[in-house]
Amino acid sequence: MRRKEFEVVDKSQIEEVLRSAEVGHLAFHGPDGWPRLTALNYTYDGRVLWHGAVAGERFECLKKDPRASFFAVSAQTYLPSHFFSEENATGSSVAFKSVAVRGRCQFIEDPEEKCAILNLLMEKYQPEGRYRRVSPEEEMYKKVLRATGTFALIPDAMTGKFKLAQQKSEDDRRQIAAKLRERGNPSDLMVADEMMRTLGKG
Repeated sequence: MRRKEFEVVDKSQIEEVLRSAEVGHLAFHGPDGWPRLTALNYTYDGRVLWHGAVAGERFECLKKDPRASFFAVSAQTYLPSHFFSEENATGSSVAFKSVAVRGRCQFIEDPEEKCAILNLLMEKYQPEGRYRRVSPEEEMYKKVLRATGTFALIPDAMTGKFKLAQQKSEDDRRQIAAKLRERGNPSDLMVADEMMRTLGKG
């Protein structure tokens, strides 16, 4: 990574992003040699896990070549140029926490493991519950389980890039965090907290 101040190698920090991000993007080789990119709702348990059809281009491509890359972003917000100058537009930037994963995909066919993955997805995206857990024995799920595939990306390598104004002075970071809190969007508040943690002031 060119800007080493943004690089994150600590596995616990990388995994926190993978657990908290809501959407990720999977890149793989298309049949014509061009790269393909698809957005995924996913979960993470040491593997990147998702569900999808057991047919179609992505399924066929990953069967032929299981190599893939995955990218997720958790905290992210725009830093407008007027945070730094009322005239100079070049100060505009984005603050974010991102992770890139490289590995190989597997098709999960065991019914119990398949249901475990689907239940992990439900726990992530519907934490309030109000559903019956997915099980091979549940009559209401038998048909959909036959038509639904579950997949895992097994990481070979993971890298993080956390761009939280580390190139700025401590005073500048405090001022940026204060302006983000004043603007007050949920993503602003999240990034402001993360930015202050880089100063040990979380």
